[in-house]
Amino acid sequence: KVFEHHAVGLSAGILSALVGVGAGLVLSPYLIIRNVPSPIAVATSSTAVLFTSSSTTLQYLLTDRIILSLSLVYGAATIFASYVGTKLVLTMKEHAQQSFTTGIIAAGVLMSAVLSLIELFKHLPADS
Repeated sequence: KVFEHHAVGLSAGILSALVGVGAGLVLSPYLIIRNVPSPIAVATSSTAVLFTSSSTTLQYLLTDRIILSLSLVYGAATIFASYVGTKLVLTMKEHAQQSFTTGIIAAGVLMSAVLSLIELFKHLPADS
């Protein structure tokens, strides 16, 4: 079981480094499949995203690839949106069935995966 967790974590890290997705797309569904309650799965994957994105941000900052003014605007919007999303998940946990909450999370993960794949295929070199 420990090996499985390490393999999933390694996969999430590699995907994050390659295409910018990982913890959210890999860990949340994995934890939900392992019967972890959805709010805990989301919180756990969000914590993993914190470490992954912090290391990536530091790399970009050191190579001068960040527009700080945009980062501040997006950061403020993200803080507000994550607060609202957390409140929504907690409210849904109290008033909705777990399967409904899991369905919403799965839909979000699926949408993120599809959009990431579309973006990936836009940047692949065309065959000659």
